[in-house]
Amino acid sequence: METQLSKLEQLLKEFRQLPPIDVAEPSIFSIGSKGYYENPTTDILAFFCDSNGQHKLGAIVLKALLYCLQEEYHQLDHALAGPPEREVTTKTGKRIDLLLEGTNWVMLLENKIYHQQNNPFSDYEKFIQEEQETRFSGKTKLFVVLSPAGEKPHNGWHGISYPTLISALKVQLAEQFISQPINKWSLLLREFILHLESLMSQPSVNQQTRDFVLKNLASIKEMQQTKLQAINEYHQHLQTELQNKLGQDVVIRLHNWNGYPALRFALSNWKDTDSDVVLFLSGEADKTTFNVYASLRNGLNEHKVDSLILTDKKAERWLEGGKKIRVYSVKEAAMKEEQIVQFICARLLELDQLEQDNHLTTG
Repeated sequence: METQLSKLEQLLKEFRQLPPIDVAEPSIFSIGSKGYYENPTTDILAFFCDSNGQHKLGAIVLKALLYCLQEEYHQLDHALAGPPEREVTTKTGKRIDLLLEGTNWVMLLENKIYHQQNNPFSDYEKFIQEEQETRFSGKTKLFVVLSPAGEKPHNGWHGISYPTLISALKVQLAEQFISQPINKWSLLLREFILHLESLMSQPSVNQQTRDFVLKNLASIKEMQQTKLQAINEYHQHLQTELQNKLGQDVVIRLHNWNGYPALRFALSNWKDTDSDVVLFLSGEADKTTFNVYASLRNGLNEHKVDSLILTDKKAERWLEGGKKIRVYSVKEAAMKEEQIVQFICARLLELDQLEQDNHLTTG
């Protein structure tokens, strides 16, 4: 008698025989993804928007951004009064993706690639118009959401679509190539444009693949439900193993990075922190991938945290959230479950020491 598992295995076998889906050519920015898009994309955009930045490209990206708005804003000064500001925090603790300030204007920009536009827009407006009224007095105030379709999310806001921005960037970059010698930053900006195009492009599904999906919808749904149940049970199982080993309550959250599960773990006694350990099930059967997120608070810097976290292992390291989170990424040869539990335990204990130090500092 054919079992559920054997049917799913046969379905997978048939799926692997289908012709591949056409996908966009990767760029330097699309390889080695950190599991999501908005933060790194906004970081790069902020870098190139800095008219006084190290890239020496002047205001071409800032000009392209302003030219995506109505014509009345095209004549605004194409230069910044100061460096771009990332993850600006309002009085209510909300974070603004990107703040750009010119001599006679200020722009608050929210970047939405895949997430729904459910931000506290009124709170952002209050930050510019009331909380920072003195700073921005007399300046044209621009509230912008950058998204795939360029929808206007709220009255008084401007919507810019990624295709519109890409077209404007191409115009400015073409002029740059003609008027100035080619350098590494103009090439990297070109790569960034290709990356944005790849994010917006949809892979082409051939007729054979469409027919296969339509024919096997019930089995595919069954496979998806089985996958979700298996991941949830595995997540909870690891939670139990960690609690038994640590003798402490562990809280879990499940995220999806590029369609793959990211299993997050933290100790329940941590308060008001973004610190946690992530087991990323990346789909690589021969690899086990972890990310460790350490909250930088109360004057703590990355050098201090580096002396506590993963001191005995090689890890890729970077800053996120406006330099408020230190991230460590480790990719090991495929681990057994016991090794995975040991690794997460060790990282939770390191983070717990960090959180205790933070608590003592504030206390």
